[in-house]
Amino acid sequence: MNKTLYGVVSLIALVYAGLCFALTMEHFTSTDGAALDFFLFWPVGGELGINLTEKAPDFIADALNSYGDLIDEIAKLFQLDEDTEYYVELSMVVLGFVIMAAGFTTKFSKDVAGTTNPVEYLWTHRPKAFLKCILMPFGLIFGCWMRCKPLIVIPIVLLPLYYPWAIMTLLYLIVPFLILRFFVGTRIKAASRSEAKQYRRNTDHGVCPQCKRDFDRPKVKCRCGLILDYPVPNIYGYKYHTCNKGHTISCQSGKRTGLETVCPYCGESIQTREARPITISLVGATGSGKTTLMLSAVDTITQKGRIVDITVESASSGLSKDAIAAKDVAAPTASGELESQIIFLKSFKLKDREIVFNDISGTEFQPDMEKVIFEEYYNYSDGIIFTFDPLALKRGVKKNTPQEIFESFHYMFTTVRRMSPSATSDIPFAIVATKNDILNSALSDDQVRQYLIDNGEENFVRIAESLFTDIRYFSVTSRGADCSSSMRPVWWIVEHVDKTLTAAIPSD
Repeated sequence: MNKTLYGVVSLIALVYAGLCFALTMEHFTSTDGAALDFFLFWPVGGELGINLTEKAPDFIADALNSYGDLIDEIAKLFQLDEDTEYYVELSMVVLGFVIMAAGFTTKFSKDVAGTTNPVEYLWTHRPKAFLKCILMPFGLIFGCWMRCKPLIVIPIVLLPLYYPWAIMTLLYLIVPFLILRFFVGTRIKAASRSEAKQYRRNTDHGVCPQCKRDFDRPKVKCRCGLILDYPVPNIYGYKYHTCNKGHTISCQSGKRTGLETVCPYCGESIQTREARPITISLVGATGSGKTTLMLSAVDTITQKGRIVDITVESASSGLSKDAIAAKDVAAPTASGELESQIIFLKSFKLKDREIVFNDISGTEFQPDMEKVIFEEYYNYSDGIIFTFDPLALKRGVKKNTPQEIFESFHYMFTTVRRMSPSATSDIPFAIVATKNDILNSALSDDQVRQYLIDNGEENFVRIAESLFTDIRYFSVTSRGADCSSSMRPVWWIVEHVDKTLTAAIPSD
């Protein structure tokens, strides 16, 4: 793109300058050097050009006449005869044109390298683009300065030879440059509006599985290792961007899914694939079945998605095929802040989707433990799944009861969200009875609430329902061959964010 923009403007200017040069030389040779008149190519009134030495405003004519006077002074200084003076004058005119044209080839004229973001600017929109454009005929001065500062003496000494050509050339740099800048600017605005609209509709934001924070757009890691801003149509390009090392990156929606992305906050490499993320946090006591529920839900989503030609891919080791196969003997979740578990859903029918699970260790909710508050677990959640073991209630276990776990969780939840302890939240809150497969009498969803009340957790039910306005009860089986019920609480939360996805893969 930059080669095209630069080539169009410089070619127009140089072709026009060449025509002016040809007319000037034709007049000079036809008069045997009797008069050095500069002609501006302008086909009008039967003439191909205008004699600037005669018809230009006085200040331009005087400047051009001084060029001839300079050559006369050189001839007198070296006592040149008439023929020699003619060839010297001819050589100096040609040399002046060549030096002017050489200015277009310098790095100064073509430099588009980015600084704060190592991506090449569009040539028409680089910093001080208009000024740099009209200075292109004098590019040798700036090129020498950038290469080796003492060399600047040479083009400055030779300036009297090429300034007439530089002045005539820059007149025909301005119009093509302004036209191209307007055209490119219009394309940037149109592409930017279209891309922003598609991104908001299809992706909206990203989530980092490392630091758990969400962001508008990630950073991008080029194949050469440079970290770049996320490529969107702007002054770096409206179809693709080019890094300072020459590698191209598409900036169009739908063509960036394979980019290697980086979290703008923690700098860790992540996958986003331009998929809309839905974040679900799992809360519950140790051994209440959070991890098994997550694994079983992903297994069910994968199987049901396959039926409707939706592929589920895991980007996390915790949701690998091996981990899902061993779901019935899943190890307890380690304490501390862990990497989120992510799956991507792909289909020709739908834009890519991303589901993010925050599987939080039950030890973090034990009332007798010192609280380590992981802010991002709750600040960026689209829904919460609260699990409890109904068998523990049957056995009359008095430690780490649903009420105690909930109170511990709610303290962290309100602290992170800077809410009053009595404030209500509209975030979807699913209360899930796990291990339904080993209960003597299996529970239905409608029986879970009453089961809690009958087993001494009426206070928990009352508090939870007073603090969360969107609450629902589930009973699931997460172990064994038939664990499809584990998908339902996950899909209930997903439905709040993306009804199109839940309609494409029904949970029932």
